[in-house]
Amino acid sequence: MQPISLTLVDRAAAADLLADAFYDNPAHTFIYPDPAKRLQQLRWLMHTNLGGQFTVGQSFAARGAEGQIAAMAFWHAPGAPKATLRQLARFGFFSMPVLHGWPAFSRMLKSVDELEARRHQSLAGQDSWYLNNMVVDPAHRGQGMGSALLRRELAETVKPSGFPASLTTQKKENVSFYRRLGFEVADHSRVGGAGGFENWIMIFR
Repeated sequence: MQPISLTLVDRAAAADLLADAFYDNPAHTFIYPDPAKRLQQLRWLMHTNLGGQFTVGQSFAARGAEGQIAAMAFWHAPGAPKATLRQLARFGFFSMPVLHGWPAFSRMLKSVDELEARRHQSLAGQDSWYLNNMVVDPAHRGQGMGSALLRRELAETVKPSGFPASLTTQKKENVSFYRRLGFEVADHSRVGGAGGFENWIMIFR
């Protein structure tokens, strides 16, 4: 399978795929606890987030027979810059408190800060390839597409670089998936306090 890169033309479709995939993800149910509003809120959040992903990250994906996104993810390369406040404002990120309320915005900021702090601590200050928004379309799950796509990226992008890869996941079933590809758990802890969620940080060396 030959990975392809996504473009901003794919942004809306990618946001829909991510929102559907992460609807029951513990981190996102923590941010958006109302199930009746969550899907719409997630579509907005993912679309906004993808503005940053396309700016500071590099995508890899596979398409299905009809051209739809079958699997996708983003790498943040070692040393890649983070989106600036001006860029975040341009993407619409700072309208979240108005659209979804300050509590949701606050929960998201605190979760991201804690996840990033734990990830960097697990890496002991070493730069890494950060794997973000790895998802497979439901119609293509169970076919090995996600494994094949990521395995190729690890072999052709990560290994030759000499840097490790890192990721965070909030679903226990994902841990075994990534372990089969060579990732190991570096941190397993609760994020967000008593009402928060479990999180695993995994590293591929």
